[in-house]
Order: sequence, then C-alpha cells, then structure tokens
Amino acid sequence: IHEMTVVGKALVQAFYGRPPRYAYFVGSSTGGRQGLMEAQRYPEDYDGILSGCPAINWHRFVPADIWPQVVMNEARHYVPKAKLDAATAAAVAAGDGADGVVDGVIDDPLRCAWDPKALIGAAVGAGTFTAADADVVRRIWEGPRGHGGRFLWHGLTRGTNLSALADTAGEPLRGKPFGIAQDWLRYFLVQNPSWSAATLTAAEFELLWNQSVEQYGAVIGTDDPDLTRFRDRGGKVIITHGLADQLIPHAGSIDYYERVQQRMGGPARTAEFARLFLVPGTDHGFRGAGAGPTGLQEAIIRWVEEGQAPDRLHAELKDRDGKVIRTRPLFPYPQVAVYQGTGHTDDAANFVSRTPAR
Repeated sequence: IHEMTVVGKALVQAFYGRPPRYAYFVGSSTGGRQGLMEAQRYPEDYDGILSGCPAINWHRFVPADIWPQVVMNEARHYVPKAKLDAATAAAVAAGDGADGVVDGVIDDPLRCAWDPKALIGAAVGAGTFTAADADVVRRIWEGPRGHGGRFLWHGLTRGTNLSALADTAGEPLRGKPFGIAQDWLRYFLVQNPSWSAATLTAAEFELLWNQSVEQYGAVIGTDDPDLTRFRDRGGKVIITHGLADQLIPHAGSIDYYERVQQRMGGPARTAEFARLFLVPGTDHGFRGAGAGPTGLQEAIIRWVEEGQAPDRLHAELKDRDGKVIRTRPLFPYPQVAVYQGTGHTDDAANFVSRTPAR
C-alpha cells in the first residue's frame, strides 16, 4: 500500500506538474486494516483515512474465528443453523428497546446479558432447544478462553449471525470451519496443507493462539496505538464498525481505540484527530436491520480541509427498492443514540446522544 501510494503521487506529479493537495485512503475489512497501518507506519502518506470494520488485531481475531468450532468439538455437540438463528432472534428481542425504540436492533450489544438458557425446551424447527445448545451459544458469545479461563479474545456479540463462524453441515451434523481462519492455522501456523480444524481441541487451540500472537503480531497485527506522527502532521481518521459484525468482533476496534486514547493523551486529545463510530444492527458489510453510515467521504474531507470535526454521522436504512425507510444519527464513541420520546422513531432528528456508564 505504501509503495502504491508513493508511485501514485509520483504519477500525479508527472501528469499535472504538481503534487496532490490532499491524499485520502478509504477501505473496509482488510482495507480498513491497511488504512490504519498507513497511519501507524507511514503517517506522511495520507491526510485523511476512512477505516471500516478494520481487520486489525489480525493475529488475535483470525484464530479466534475458529473458536465456535472448537467449542462444538469440545462439547461433541454441533448446533444447527435454525437453533443459532433462534438464539440470535431471542437475544435481539431481549436487548431491543434499550434506546427507547423497538426496531429489531440491539443498539449496545455489549450491555445485553440475555442468557440462552431461557430457550431451553422451546421448539425450534423439527427439534427442541437443549441445555447443550445453550452452553455452546453462551461460550461462543463469551469468546476464546485459555487455560484457567484466561481471556484470549472477544467473542461474537448477541444479535450477530452466529452461523457465519459456527457453521455445520452433513448428517449427522459436523463442524464446517470458517475458511479464512482454518487456512491461517493450516498454512501460517501448522504449515501442513492437509491439516483440518475438524477435531481441534481447546488446549491445541490455545497453543496455536499463542503462536499466532508471538510469531505474527509485529508483522500483521496493525494494532500500534502510537499515532503521534500521524496526528502531528495534521492527519485525521474516522473508524467505523458494525455492532453485528459476524467476522471481526467490534470489541476489537473499541479495544484499539481506547488504547489510542491512553497513548495519545486521553479522549479529548484523541478526538481532535481520531474518532470511532459504532453502527448498531449492521454486519461486516454494514448490512442488516440497522441503518448504515452515509456521507463518510464528505465527513473526512470537511475534517481535513475545513477543520470541521464530525460530531455525528448520518445513517440510512433502505428497502429493496432503494427507498429510505429509516434514518439514525451515529455519535462518536462512547456516545450512543437514544430516542428523545417524541416524533417519529424512524427519523434521526428525534434522537439525542447519551454516554452510558461502562
């Protein structure tokens, strides 16, 4: 990316006879990781960066994506998609409404503590939701844990599509490991192309987890919170992340942003050049029951070129015909949007910001 940037600027200089006035980087997922890598390692490259659902903490979250399969392997119990979907729907129903509106969205899933044991005995499809099902779902939400309960990484949040990583297939059911995570373990860690995560145990997982962190953290982690050089040359960055991201837990972006705040002089100083916006009810592609962010490029340009920091972003939900059916404001973390109690609940103008206790 850095070399592409250097060449791109040289081409602009050669063609127009002058260098570009401003340079912007826009990317999501791996692109979001690359944008933050630029800010961390090559802060002179870009004036403004939009980083969506960034795949930072790669050395941690990618092996963590195999955790749902490890949970089912350990339990020798594979949960069908219908039951995973039922648990997700029940969690949404329990956590919905915390913002004052019932709209099929958990606006702050980290604060939702609904326990899947409440579903035990319920009819789901052709079967019944069992205690074993509840235990698997609970451990997936909890996230990877090592020996003695040691925290390794964040799990998928309530309201997220669990079957993306806890996929199963066949008769009888067997695990269907997520391809990117399995390939990371297979080729970068085990280095055996015939290796499979189909029987991976928790103890084996922890060893591979440790190896991933130790061997690749400095190479592809892209989680350095020291953005001093980027800030000092006037760079601005907007990070966005969907709260129902089924591939990269948004808690990893919160973790990174809070470490940036600690390193860069606190929340107020950090907000002068970097802001995080969390997007309720949207997945890794900002799709879902929630409203997706709009106007991001305009927001970063105004911040860089006019000094107008984004105090809120605009989000929209459209129907299949492209008609806007709901709007919401997005406020910088840790603020959340709350219905003010009057006006239409699908209109962003009727929501205000609140900073919840953590």
